[in-house]
Amino acid sequence: MRIALYREMTLNAFRSLLAFRAEVLLFLFGQLFRIFVQVYIWYALFGDSDSLISKSGTVTIQEMITYVVISSVISVFATNDVIFRVSNKVSSGEIGMDLIKPMSFRSVIFCQAFGTNLYRMLFELIPLVIVSMLFFHIQLPSLVNGLAFLILVICGLILNFLITYTVGLIAFWYILVWQVNTVLNGLIRLFSGAFIPIWFFSDSLVKLSYFLPFRLIYYEPISVFLGKVTGWQDLLSIIVQQLAWMAGFLLLQKWMWSKAVTRLVVQGG
Repeated sequence: MRIALYREMTLNAFRSLLAFRAEVLLFLFGQLFRIFVQVYIWYALFGDSDSLISKSGTVTIQEMITYVVISSVISVFATNDVIFRVSNKVSSGEIGMDLIKPMSFRSVIFCQAFGTNLYRMLFELIPLVIVSMLFFHIQLPSLVNGLAFLILVICGLILNFLITYTVGLIAFWYILVWQVNTVLNGLIRLFSGAFIPIWFFSDSLVKLSYFLPFRLIYYEPISVFLGKVTGWQDLLSIIVQQLAWMAGFLLLQKWMWSKAVTRLVVQGG
């Protein structure tokens, strides 16, 4: 019964996006434009050389192009509106209807975000991969690294959801959270390695990035995809770090939720 409810909640989010096909085309065009710009920026930085020396050793131009494409593929799922979705439900009072549903508020938000991801997979991810394969020679991973990459990406996306959901709960104290969203997006873009791999960071930024969870969403999975991380101990260490951060955010959002519902006042309706 509850599984059917989750399925319908996910499908409703999927169907609601079918009315905004023009938005999808614009987003897809923007993603492709960003890939082309980033690729040619890296071509310019590499110049006549086929490789550069970084903290992880030699990085070839082909590895950088693959990094850019895979980073854009992950961003299709990692870019979400969870913070604004939580904020809108609190400010509009819609959360009152969600609270009487036989499922947790977090599950409601997760199903809606998952439905959006399914839509993006069909209408954004597949075209993005096809165009990238046609225009760029993407370096493919070994079977083991490919499977490890998929596991790390799934864990990374769950971690990303928990981060944005936890931050979104701030809306119970401060209704307008766009400033918080802006700061969080800036931190994620910088310290996740979404645009510039952590290989090229300074020592101080590398140390700081290892105190934050964001590199586990982009940088670490892509490093595995490219074969920069191959040992079982290193792979296990990354997964353990992802699980530890997920457990930490689950505890934090549970504590915040217990405090938040005591502040909730829904008027009208």
